[in-house]
Amino acid sequence: MTTAQIESIDPTSIDDPTFKQGAVKTFVALLLAHAMADCLGGIWPVFKKMADLDLIWAGVITTLATTGTMVLQPMFGIWADTGGKRRHYILLGLALTGVAMFLGPVGMHMQDMGIIPAYLIMFGLLVITRLGQAMFHPPATGLAGDTVAHKRSLLISVFIGIGMLGFAFSQSIFSFAYQNWTGHTQWILLPCIPLFIIVWIWCKPIEQASTKQSNCGHFHEAFGLLRSHLLPLYSLLVLASAQMMGTFFILPELLADKGYPQWIVNGGGFGFLVGGSVLLMVPIGHLADRIGKRKTLAMTLILAIGFYYLLLLMPQVNIPTFILIIMIAGGLLGTLNPLGISLGQHILPGKASLVSGLLMGFAWALGSQSMWIVGMIASRTSPKTALLCLSVCNIFGLILCMFIRKPVSSTDA
Repeated sequence: MTTAQIESIDPTSIDDPTFKQGAVKTFVALLLAHAMADCLGGIWPVFKKMADLDLIWAGVITTLATTGTMVLQPMFGIWADTGGKRRHYILLGLALTGVAMFLGPVGMHMQDMGIIPAYLIMFGLLVITRLGQAMFHPPATGLAGDTVAHKRSLLISVFIGIGMLGFAFSQSIFSFAYQNWTGHTQWILLPCIPLFIIVWIWCKPIEQASTKQSNCGHFHEAFGLLRSHLLPLYSLLVLASAQMMGTFFILPELLADKGYPQWIVNGGGFGFLVGGSVLLMVPIGHLADRIGKRKTLAMTLILAIGFYYLLLLMPQVNIPTFILIIMIAGGLLGTLNPLGISLGQHILPGKASLVSGLLMGFAWALGSQSMWIVGMIASRTSPKTALLCLSVCNIFGLILCMFIRKPVSSTDA
């Protein structure tokens, strides 16, 4: 694809009069859907601890499920962009993500079912859940970023921030249900039904015209764009995803080793970690729109490195101090993803869903390898040692910042 071809593609935007009708309702529906999807799909780390799963096998299961499905995100992004089916992928992906709530009964009755059958069922449920997430995120993120093209970083930060808000509450909600409803976490889906209906009614974007292209052509286009325009940024987000996913995976064990109370271990600490992302994403996204995305990305990485080491190396501290530090560390780490995605969409305007799929799906698929690695290291040493080994990711990411190319349609990222 030539530069002239890329520049000729205008993203669907509220700035375009044809998109103004219903744009606000569609964006609100996207926010609600993202909060639900991330809340339902973020429970594996605390589930594996409460069900007392083997750390190595729990890491292998989630790594295989994540890798095998998230690698499809670019294809879902291409199909959504070229097939005029973004609404369909968003709704179906959200519905599939709810399958995660059936993990609770399996974990509670694992001994009755047999260890091997139970692990296989858990793997199957997690694959369906991750497939739903892979289907949902590229079109939803692309549509959110296209709503107001010149406010892309801000809107994507709002979209991802609301998703992270649902993500922050996911483990606390699931652990409460698991402990108090004897594992019947499927009842969490009941209040989700009316919310899903609202998303169904309100999410009605103006779809792009359907175009015909072979799957081979889709793959060629995706890898061509990745190689020619996005490789340094993609590599940075692989490392950022690896560090974030590895931290999420082993955080309950890390906090238990440090001696924090059970409410912190079983979802509270995770909620504060992710809650920091919610608080920082929007102001940092706004800052990126004002001073430049690459500058903001580099500054965020430098601060994230410092606070991550502080979180790992400090001894047990009082709860208010712990909450402050983990929220700042989580906020800085969590902001790297929306910053990278908005920069990628700015580099390739008009390919929002594809770029989101590449920088989310491909990056998450490769970054997810950190979970089984962290699980293996932690089972032989300690969670702290495992995360210290993982901490080099953002250092290499900072180096990669220098090689991110400028947008093809702008001299200022």
